[in-house]
Amino acid sequence: MGKIIDKTITKIVTEEGISLFRRVTKVLMPNGKYRYPVDYFDATPGVVKVSKEEMDKVAIPVYKKLI
Repeated sequence: MGKIIDKTITKIVTEEGISLFRRVTKVLMPNGKYRYPVDYFDATPGVVKVSKEEMDKVAIPVYKKLI
């Protein structure tokens, strides 16, 4: 889709002590414009990855859009 130019990762610690990483990717699109998609991921010790099967069992459809 586009060419990844740069990635920046920033560590964020909330007041509750939860560690999050904010990843900003600079992407050069074919039309010459840049996009900056942002995603967040959890870095708290002991967190496990949710499998696709478990994710499909989640009854709240909005939850998938947030992840």
